[in-house]
Amino acid sequence: MAQAMAAEGASVVAVGRNADRGYEVVESIATAGHNAIFVRGDVTVETDIVRAIEVCRSEFGSLDIMHNNAAFFVTAELHQTTTDDWDRSLRANLSSVFWGSKHAVLAMREQGRGGSIINTASVAAFTATADTAAYVATKSGVMGLTRSVALAYAAEGIRCNALCPGDFESPMFDAFLATQSDPDTARKDFEALYPTKRILKPGDVANAAVFLASDEAVGVNGTSLVVDDGLLAKTY
Repeated sequence: MAQAMAAEGASVVAVGRNADRGYEVVESIATAGHNAIFVRGDVTVETDIVRAIEVCRSEFGSLDIMHNNAAFFVTAELHQTTTDDWDRSLRANLSSVFWGSKHAVLAMREQGRGGSIINTASVAAFTATADTAAYVATKSGVMGLTRSVALAYAAEGIRCNALCPGDFESPMFDAFLATQSDPDTARKDFEALYPTKRILKPGDVANAAVFLASDEAVGVNGTSLVVDDGLLAKTY
């Protein structure tokens, strides 16, 4: 996501707990001739989000794009879901989006020139599986919050949209496959779900995020952009 935004001219502040990965991303952006800094932080902690926004405004002058992009996934039916797993899902998948959107709005209103907020939801917000109760509930909440934010601040030029990807190559997807008794078969089963018989690439999702962030999407507000290779178009 960060590399795609930077390639289109954005100055990027990347936030995460994994410093090695964060600095690796920032270095790749700098090597390509673009601006980026890494802030080590945890988006499940409100003060870390506030600090990252402050760094962005201090280093680059303003916050124009906010992408709330975090996820925690647990495989469990409702009766198997622990309170700890529920709380972790809520904080990572929904509370982080609430805090990120809230403090982005505060900054953008103060700047007085609008902005774009992108909240990563999921195709799971449109459908469900029996063993993803916490994930489905929290990602559905992201879509509802996104619509409310869009309505509240549209007149001030602040847009807010949800990005809803299907399965794509990522550490979270790899971690899920690793929990399966036969990861190779599990991957093939997932690929079979999609009309294209493939798992999405990170760039497929990143390009959609870039569009939502751009001026070309000025008329796109309060919507949920699905990037799923046609998964939701299937009826069976």
